[in-house]
Amino acid sequence: MKRMTIIVLAFILAVVLAAGCSSGNEVNSPSGNTNKDASSTGQGSTAGEKGTGDSTDKNGSDKPAVIKVFMMGGAKFPEGQDINENPWTEMIEKENNIDLQIDYGPSAPDEFMSKLNLKIASNDIPDLFLIPSSYQNWLMENAELGALMELDGKLDPYSNIMNAVYPESWEAVKYNGKIYAIPVLNDGNKATDNLYIRKDWLDRLKLDVPKTLEDYEQVIKAFRDEDPDGNGKNDTYAMVAYDNMLGWSHLFGAFGVVPGFWVEKEGQLVISDIQPEMKDALAYIHKLYKEKLLDNEWPITKIAALKEKVANNQTGIFEGSWAAPRGEINTSVQNDPNAEWIAIAPPTGPNGKQGVFGGPYFKSIAVISSQAKHPDAILKMLNWMAVPDAMDKFVFGFGDLGEGVLYDIVDGKYALNFENHNKYGYRQQLMYMQPKELNEKKMESLGAQFDLVGTIMHSVQYAIPNLFMGAPTPSMIENMSSLEKLRSETFTKIIVGELPVDAFDEFVQEYNAKGGEVITQEVQEWYTSSK
Repeated sequence: MKRMTIIVLAFILAVVLAAGCSSGNEVNSPSGNTNKDASSTGQGSTAGEKGTGDSTDKNGSDKPAVIKVFMMGGAKFPEGQDINENPWTEMIEKENNIDLQIDYGPSAPDEFMSKLNLKIASNDIPDLFLIPSSYQNWLMENAELGALMELDGKLDPYSNIMNAVYPESWEAVKYNGKIYAIPVLNDGNKATDNLYIRKDWLDRLKLDVPKTLEDYEQVIKAFRDEDPDGNGKNDTYAMVAYDNMLGWSHLFGAFGVVPGFWVEKEGQLVISDIQPEMKDALAYIHKLYKEKLLDNEWPITKIAALKEKVANNQTGIFEGSWAAPRGEINTSVQNDPNAEWIAIAPPTGPNGKQGVFGGPYFKSIAVISSQAKHPDAILKMLNWMAVPDAMDKFVFGFGDLGEGVLYDIVDGKYALNFENHNKYGYRQQLMYMQPKELNEKKMESLGAQFDLVGTIMHSVQYAIPNLFMGAPTPSMIENMSSLEKLRSETFTKIIVGELPVDAFDEFVQEYNAKGGEVITQEVQEWYTSSK
């Protein structure tokens, strides 16, 4: 709390200094502009078009609006290029008549946010910054301070931006009912995990694709005990898992719950963590662990180690990302050409429930500083980006960097040139908005044989969504991190047998007493008001 107070005080000082030095911001809303520019019709502006956010010199000619951007780094650049000097940054500037001045920050979220706080405290305030979606608390705190630009009404003319955001997501960037940022979608939209299984192992053991938990147990036991790979060795796992319980959410989903997710029950929003169905799920998972049908190494297994077990064909069933077919599954097939992996429906539990955890509705948040001199130029740029045609320029290139360089047409389909795709990989970081439409052409270009469009659709089909889409409530800010720690420790101990299953009842009481009950009340108030 002391550290946050210091940052807040420093930020207030920075805002005061910036306000004292400013000669005045431009009009924030383009609604007063009588020119019918491209943004008012939902189309991006192009070079030469003048909008409210642009500057004009004494001769009346257009001058590019300077936009200072702070974004997470991490990408490598070809010799002679950097984040400011490269074909894609230059293309953005030309298309939108702007001058981007990009500061490439740390790639780790915590380090990035620490540097952002330092920049703000030293009055080096970016006009546009893109923060990880997990920093909603930061967003609310700085909206309260007046550090962020309120966007209510200002977004109305920019239909591409509005169309690129799921309506529910706006709730996550509101403070006191007002919008203060723009949620940015994931590349695979709302897709997350699928349950993958070795069909060739099923066929060898004359087993059907499992549909219920009972079927599932039969299959994973056979995969462990009956030499499914036919090598005469006892060297295969049942179901592999890693230390994040969401990485095997299909087991919880069979009971209609997901750790940390809010679900609807009898017209109310409730946290899955304390529901009776969660106790049933933990009892079942403990049973799998005790019988060594769940990989007993999971508490110390990181996701990289799990992928290695898949790639080395030590398991025939796992829950993995929608992109797994071109990752660890592809390596598995390279190591064993007979390997045939398929995505299957999650098993149904005793009450017919099934599913995996639903993907987030956004991955990052685009924020405009209240000190930005050209907010409309920023919104025009984001509006220009938020359509499939613009996205294609970042995926497949343009001009001399298009066909023959970044992609080829093979059998009538787009196929990325992966050497150049990786060489210019930084280009996709420069797309600060993501269209809502799934870019099927891009997914196919990553390898038609992987059927990534199919795996995305499959994942979304069985997703259990987190129904709380609002900003963190006051009690969440104060108590949620300690409650999440309590949940993780208790659930782990129950699964491995260090605590009896009935310890769940004590956990529920402690959870509610330490802020969970108040959080539930606050979430229900949000849920009622958002309908």
